[in-house]
Amino acid sequence: MVCLHGAGMTNAFTTSGLFGTLLRDPSTADAFSSAAFLQHAIAFEVAWTETLVSLGAVDPEDGNAAIVAMKGTVLDLDALGISSDINGLPIPELVAQLRKDLPEPQAKAIHTGTTSQDVIDTVMVQTLLGLLDTFEARLTTLVAALTELSQHTEGHLMGRTRMQAALPIPVAMRVRSWVGPLRDHQERLDGLRAQVGQVQLGGPVGLRDFPKGQGDAAATELARRLGLRMGPVWHSNRTPMLDLGHWMTLVTGSLGKLGHDIALMALQGIYDIKLDGGGASSAMPHKQNPVLAEALVTLARFVGIQQGGLAQAMVHEQERSGVAWALEWMILPAIAEATGAALNQAIRLIDQIVRIGPDIPQPEKPD
Repeated sequence: MVCLHGAGMTNAFTTSGLFGTLLRDPSTADAFSSAAFLQHAIAFEVAWTETLVSLGAVDPEDGNAAIVAMKGTVLDLDALGISSDINGLPIPELVAQLRKDLPEPQAKAIHTGTTSQDVIDTVMVQTLLGLLDTFEARLTTLVAALTELSQHTEGHLMGRTRMQAALPIPVAMRVRSWVGPLRDHQERLDGLRAQVGQVQLGGPVGLRDFPKGQGDAAATELARRLGLRMGPVWHSNRTPMLDLGHWMTLVTGSLGKLGHDIALMALQGIYDIKLDGGGASSAMPHKQNPVLAEALVTLARFVGIQQGGLAQAMVHEQERSGVAWALEWMILPAIAEATGAALNQAIRLIDQIVRIGPDIPQPEKPD
């Protein structure tokens, strides 16, 4: 049994509650909570024991007893945290707690042949796949709202190049420039899931040699039980994580462009758009600040900066790294939560649009 603990981005300033959910997404943060992590980790250990039983590497009676014990374990979260302070991660203590008081054959049926990185990488994959489902649902909602907006807008507004007035363009053209890239990001999702959704099973140094002579069979069976695909060991190949970060950078970047456009359209004296909602100033009551639009720009820039840091995680020394690997734990959850927040704020922003396009002379129709 796993005790429930919440989670959030590591920035205590923005998670203090004072800034609401403007720059954060509690549901995405919960996906990285201790409860979610441990549920995935125990699911991995159970599936691994089941795999060993199915391959004949573990006696079925011992394996089944180990599985029952794992599912009934009440975990000591404080001890897991202390283990991380000492060992750099919680898996050694987790395994010790799962094996506690078990006879040796049952204890050896748990975790033997895998390593901490196998567990944590697979947990991260399952977490991120779940978040992709959430993000896809939000993206679908947003694309539908923008598509409807483009179909129900009339008239023209001044097109601007290099921040200067250029020539009039249809209002729908501006909206289409927002929705087109988002559709492209939707189309990339199936390929991204296929690349990211790979089980990690390599053992201590990536040989994948347990049970003896059955390493690939074990990886195939473990992947099947966890709903993932089997592939080569990727301990030191962090391409899938970087590709996922890149996709989130593209999504938030596109939303940042949308937000920046709307903020500029709301400029006093331009009035290309009218928004309903807040945005009050503490000093100037005549102002209505485009808060959500500004937040989209902030989140896009934050994710872009973090993606540069995530690229550093590609440099994994030799067979396994304790440096570059840990960098992912700091950066990927932050990118994911910012992406979730950006999608939420974009949906809210589009819903705030009362009018888009100013009252400017329409082009004369030819006789």
